[in-house]
Amino acid sequence: MSDIVPKETEEEADEEDFDWADDPKKMGFLDHVEELRWTLIKPLAVFFIAFVVTVVFIQHFKDILMYPLYENYTLEQQKTFAGLATRNPTGVFTAMLHIGLLIGVTVASPVFLYYVGRFLAPALTKKEKKLLLPGTASAFFLFITGAAFAFFGLLPKAIQVTMAFNEMMGFQIIWSPDSYFGFITWIVLGMGVSFQFPLIAVVLVYLDIVTLEKLRSLRRVLIIIFFILAAVLTPPDPVTQIMMALPMIALYELSLIVAGVLLRKRAKQEEEEEYDD
Repeated sequence: MSDIVPKETEEEADEEDFDWADDPKKMGFLDHVEELRWTLIKPLAVFFIAFVVTVVFIQHFKDILMYPLYENYTLEQQKTFAGLATRNPTGVFTAMLHIGLLIGVTVASPVFLYYVGRFLAPALTKKEKKLLLPGTASAFFLFITGAAFAFFGLLPKAIQVTMAFNEMMGFQIIWSPDSYFGFITWIVLGMGVSFQFPLIAVVLVYLDIVTLEKLRSLRRVLIIIFFILAAVLTPPDPVTQIMMALPMIALYELSLIVAGVLLRKRAKQEEEEEYDD
């Protein structure tokens, strides 16, 4: 006799089909692949929509992204500023792609984090699931914080230093749109991603993958890595490199404090559970 029990009602069948994503044991390999495909398609769709909207209103976004440059000019100088000069036929399209990429990634990042977390949730343990929601929110907050710091703090100073060196050497400054917006895009996105390191450190310590003592022992090595990363992402001047490296070092030290607090809180909770048992 067959072990398969027919579903009693159509409602129960629909409910069981709906719950398959909550139990990875009920999913086959192709089901996982299909779920992953839709996990990636939805953020990409949001990115595409944001990209198209950015291109439609490209003039407004362009004016906003000119802030780090205009910050180094007085109001009178802005009136006489000749603007960006295209040096090749494709420069304008490259600039538009950079603007669309920057806005699209920023808008799609919370959607991407949400669906990736939703995809991974069924495979996580109860301990790991506790970190999912606050971890996702913290990742987006750190990304926006890093991007805002780069746009409003780091980039104006970096451009100021660049202008000072050009003036010292007697060079005429001619800003091209592709190089300027490319510089803006990669600095902003790079800082947004680099600000994720403290969150990664806290998660690794909380899940007992890396000990807090190990992270503390790697402090000197990581400081060197931060300065190397800052040298890669910023112009070759010490001022902007220090401005980029110092926040990452501060966030790293903050992550050690947060990880220590979480470990003490978890140890206290475990002691209370053992006492209750």
